[in-house]
Amino acid sequence: MGKKTRTYFWSSWPMASQHRFFKMMLMGTIIGTLSLSVGLKLFSGSLEQRISEAKEQYGRVAPMVEETLALRAHQGNLAHLPVEEAAWSIIDDLLIEGNLVSIRSTQLDEDTEGIQVTFERLSLSKLINFMEALRNRASLQTPDCSITRNPDDPRLADAHFVLAR
Repeated sequence: MGKKTRTYFWSSWPMASQHRFFKMMLMGTIIGTLSLSVGLKLFSGSLEQRISEAKEQYGRVAPMVEETLALRAHQGNLAHLPVEEAAWSIIDDLLIEGNLVSIRSTQLDEDTEGIQVTFERLSLSKLINFMEALRNRASLQTPDCSITRNPDDPRLADAHFVLAR
């Protein structure tokens, strides 16, 4: 059997029609590429403008949010208590005393006293509730904090906090 040559739909056209067809295809490809390039450039320009506007808005809003959070922290119902009493109150309220390993006083610098609190086997929700209560109810800061997975149950966390005001 003879080898069948592959024919294209334009193969049977007259040579002048084939030249016109390929010239139009070339022009269409060039125009399409240019249109796509211009469209992408216009889209990226508007995207850059929206990003810069969002950055400006963030710059205006971020200080107000920080100030609001700081004011909220100073209005907590435990902010007037010493650090250790406030921590114990939070631990008791959240019912996490069973997870408490140790709590002891520490000296951060010559003017600042704090406490070290260590927990084992805390769930993520209990850990978050504890940290939010530290900030919102007691106005406590955490100059040092380490959170690791519990070796016995990786779904739970072991946490060590240094708390101070």
